[in-house]
This record gives sequence, C-alpha cells and structure tokens, in this order.
Amino acid sequence: MTYNEELLNNLREEYFNVCQGLQDLGLSIVVSAQENDASLVKEQLLHGVARRLSVIKKAIENIFDKFPPTTERPLSRDDLYDVQINLHAYVINISGIFDNWAWAFVHRHNLLEEVGGKHGVGLFRNGTSQFLPPELSSYLSSETTVNWQTDYVKEYRDALAHRIPLYIPPAEYTPEEGIRYNQLESQKIDLIKSMAWDELDETYEQQAELGKPSFVFLHSHGDGATNPVLFHPQILCDGLAVVEFGNLFMEHWSKTA
Repeated sequence: MTYNEELLNNLREEYFNVCQGLQDLGLSIVVSAQENDASLVKEQLLHGVARRLSVIKKAIENIFDKFPPTTERPLSRDDLYDVQINLHAYVINISGIFDNWAWAFVHRHNLLEEVGGKHGVGLFRNGTSQFLPPELSSYLSSETTVNWQTDYVKEYRDALAHRIPLYIPPAEYTPEEGIRYNQLESQKIDLIKSMAWDELDETYEQQAELGKPSFVFLHSHGDGATNPVLFHPQILCDGLAVVEFGNLFMEHWSKTA
C-alpha cells in the first residue's frame, strides 16, 4: 500500500508537531530536574526521562529520513536494518519513559515502601496508581490509554526484549513477484554454500527490483502473531502520546491522591 495525499500532508504536519513537542518537553524536564534537590528524583528526570526523550526524537528523525512516507521503492538491506534499529530504540524508550516518570513520582513523595517496593513502581501498577492525583489517574485509566499500553506498548516491548524482535517486511509483492522472490531466495542458499559471492550480490539486486515498500511493522508470523501496524502514523501517534502525558505529568506530579 501507499499513503494517499491527504495522509501524507497530515504526516508532515504531525511530524513537525511531535518533534517540536518532544524538544519542548525535554527542555522543561531538564529545568524541573535542576530545580529539584532530591538526587533520586533528579536522576529519574534528567538521566531517565530527558535522555529517553532525546533518543525518541532522534529515532523519529532517523526513521523519517531513511524511510520517508513518500518512499516509492523498497529500501536497501542496509537502510532497512538502520530503520529497524531505530524502531527498536524507539519502542523500548517509549515503554521505559513511563517507568522513569513512575520512579520520579514515587521518590518525590517518598512512597517506595507504600507502593510495595520496587516491584510496585509503575504508572500502570496498582501499587503506584492508587497514589496518583486524579488528573493523571483518569488519563492512565481511560480505555484508550489502557488499550494502547496493554495491546501495543507492552506487547511490542515484550516481544522485542524477550521473543521476536520487531521488523519491517522488506517489500510487498504481487503474487507473481512473490513467486519470483522465493525462487531467488532458494538460489541464494545454493550460492552461499558454493561461496559464489558475486552471483549472490546479483541475486540480491534482482530481489531489490521486485515489489513496493512495506509501510507496516510487526513482530511475529507464528503463534501469538499480531496484526501489522501501519508504520509512520503509529510512530507519530506514540510520540504525541508521550508529549501529551509528559506535559500533564509535569503539571500535576507535585500532588498525590
């Protein structure tokens, strides 16, 4: 599939909004960290949240640079690997940043014992969530946020860390192209066995001429497989969620329930 012109325009606008939002949030986090005297709180904000925000922003920029939504031909192997590396960094930090906010909140209010120790720390864990102010609790317990965190963020983070890493299919093929691709794939095995490296490179080049770019990512075809996720819109949606919650958190984290 390819993106239509309306969606492309929307992606361009949202890309700017997300990158600017992450940058502004990062600056506000740094200021708050420097104003906080508690070393454990400062560490979570400065070396946790702010560092992850920088990685998230840079990963988005790298992804859209290497694999813009206007891409018309399948990516090269190296470019595809680079995009997937950035996708991995992106997802793991999208997940981890919520834990940094949880730790910052718990340390600020000296709640570590009350939440049940380190295993009770987490914005989506009952030990911590019971102490959150209503503004944060309502946001995190909304159906939209719960589904996003459970079905997507946690699922894809856990797959990345413990099961099948996230990947982007190299291309999408017509039935005829698929047959030809598989024929070439079979040839590659024989060429590797015979160490015919020049012919192997030619086979890769022939495969690269087939198909169109795939704008989805997923983590498994087998048991526990998930539906493919539309790549660029999801990346920007996640970034907007981080910006939205981050600003809300910094506005209300000074109080408890």
